[in-house]
Amino acid sequence: MAVNLDALDTKRLFADMFSAGAGAFGEGWSTARDFAKVEFKTLARRIKEIAKQVGGGLDPAIAKLQFKAQVNTAVQVLAGVTTLTLLAVEAAINAVLDVIKAAVDTAIGFPLIG
Repeated sequence: MAVNLDALDTKRLFADMFSAGAGAFGEGWSTARDFAKVEFKTLARRIKEIAKQVGGGLDPAIAKLQFKAQVNTAVQVLAGVTTLTLLAVEAAINAVLDVIKAAVDTAIGFPLIG
């Protein structure tokens, strides 16, 4: 499968996610910010790695599972280290991922985030 790795700039993905985090987490952003920074960087790097694997022949279904596992880890970490509820963190992460969805899914060639 053809993957446009150049379109997946991890610094840009992280910056977009971090910017979206302030609005997505609302009042909980001050508590989540430092932890979100680490988790968003990890997600951005993981997206790029998954894209490389897809370009090398990884089945998209497996790629989706890998990404979902990474998102679940981020949700669990943020819910565990903040006073935010699991549902609030899930909603915020989904809102953050919506910001990068089109770019990622287009670059990879299938709906990884969608």
